[in-house]
Amino acid sequence: MSVIAKMRRQKAVWWARQSQDRYGRWTFSPPIEISCRWEDSMVEFLDARGETQTSKAVAYVDRELSIGDRLMEGEMDSNTPDDPMSTSSYEVRRMDALPNFKASERLLTAYLG
Repeated sequence: MSVIAKMRRQKAVWWARQSQDRYGRWTFSPPIEISCRWEDSMVEFLDARGETQTSKAVAYVDRELSIGDRLMEGEMDSNTPDDPMSTSSYEVRRMDALPNFKASERLLTAYLG
């Protein structure tokens, strides 16, 4: 098992952003539990418009996420709602991928706000 895979021992709940409803609110896919390493840390990063932002948390995740998706630290259970806006979830504001030296695996980093 690689170092990158070993570091993702925590769980998070992920909602993929789908489309806007007729009122302009975003809809999300049903929640999925993913493996991650979650850090509650404030990190400066550049958003898609090139503006400096500060994260509320950083998550090293096991899959590619999209800007606008939502993540919540912790395991999914029977009380996990389909609407991430009714939870303490964070929006994915930036997604980075860094390959390992052999380029056989990537460290996927989500900056959350």
